[in-house]
Amino acid sequence: MAAETSVVIALIFIGFLTIGTTTYASYEYSNSLVKNAQYEQDTMKKAKIQTDITIINITNSPALLNLTIRNTGKTTLNASALDVFVNGNPYDFSVVTAGNVWVPQNSTNITIPVSVNIGDRIKITTENGVSDYRLR
Repeated sequence: MAAETSVVIALIFIGFLTIGTTTYASYEYSNSLVKNAQYEQDTMKKAKIQTDITIINITNSPALLNLTIRNTGKTTLNASALDVFVNGNPYDFSVVTAGNVWVPQNSTNITIPVSVNIGDRIKITTENGVSDYRLR
């Protein structure tokens, strides 16, 4: 009888050890996922805080709208990743400045195949959500 009891106690102990090990491994995996997500969120917040753009000049012709935009932040941006809206409607555009790398304190020119009227709202949004707008 003592041998059977010892075997049962040993099996119960091994079961608890297995459950504890599995639980700890799952907890560690989940904890590392949360830490990675927090790091990525902090990185995105930092980039957003350090991003700023300003529309410097608007030139409107009958068929084209030319905008000069300055990167006034501290983050290097991708000029082709901008979004352009006129009165809330998205428009395709072409980057006139050579290359897509838009370093801080430099300007870039974009051309939009649309003509705007006085009172129209022009909005430029960067890849991380920072935007600037002007009324024409």
